[in-house]
Amino acid sequence: MTIDAQPSAAAAPRVTRHLLDTRLGQLHVRTAGEGGVPLVLLHMSPLSGHMFDRVLPALAADRLVVMPDRVGFGQSDRLTTPVPFADYALATRDALDALGIETYDVFGMHTGSCEAVEHAAAWPVRVRRAGVAAVPVFSPEEIADFKAHYNAPPALAADGSHLVRYWEWWQQAGVWWEQQGRPSWPPELRFARVRDHLIAGPNVWWTYHAVFDYPIGERVQQVRQPFLVLAPHDDLWTQTERSLPLLPPQTRVVDMPHGDSEIFDLLAGEVAGHLLEFFA
Repeated sequence: MTIDAQPSAAAAPRVTRHLLDTRLGQLHVRTAGEGGVPLVLLHMSPLSGHMFDRVLPALAADRLVVMPDRVGFGQSDRLTTPVPFADYALATRDALDALGIETYDVFGMHTGSCEAVEHAAAWPVRVRRAGVAAVPVFSPEEIADFKAHYNAPPALAADGSHLVRYWEWWQQAGVWWEQQGRPSWPPELRFARVRDHLIAGPNVWWTYHAVFDYPIGERVQQVRQPFLVLAPHDDLWTQTERSLPLLPPQTRVVDMPHGDSEIFDLLAGEVAGHLLEFFA
């Protein structure tokens, strides 16, 4: 299988970078396009807003697209202590306020799913439409297991051998999905993921633990806006399937059994099409 083609009608947009003060520190935000209801794209961990680069030309063709690096990731400030997950959404709202954005649409994946749901549930007047890729409703047993798995990184080694763990993490993920019949991950995609993982620093596990503690199963039932769920059969498919009875009645679910956690790169054209249709 090959990488999905970029939507052909749109040229690469001009991207503007911002450093904006928030309650958790400075947030690095990239914007592209203009007009329309702004669309805020919220990345998964441990990545950055760059995970949306392949769909950006299509999405920014006729509207403003906003891509924050969540506090603790990308080029944003690092946290000095763990915070509750809702605080990440508050920091993003601070950045949107600084940009003068009042009404907006929001879409997130994995960690970004939780943040998108929090935006929609907490600020129903400001959020027009909301969407997610995966709905991570964890069981108590899964939370304990995942917290044990996502923890402090390997100790620094003088010969740099600790860096191998990061490459192996993403190498194994790509190989496993390929064995399941999903699109192959090219080396440049793995390199980009390792780069973002390293940039996020040693405390990235704080955010994972905040996600595991976030009651998304409760909050998603409070979403009143039109709601889109893209459901790739990735490492959160079990949790997404568990969430289906909890989703509000105005939800549109798009099953994507052929997709994994890299749908924004490997299925860029298809995903952009779903988002353009829903957020039109």
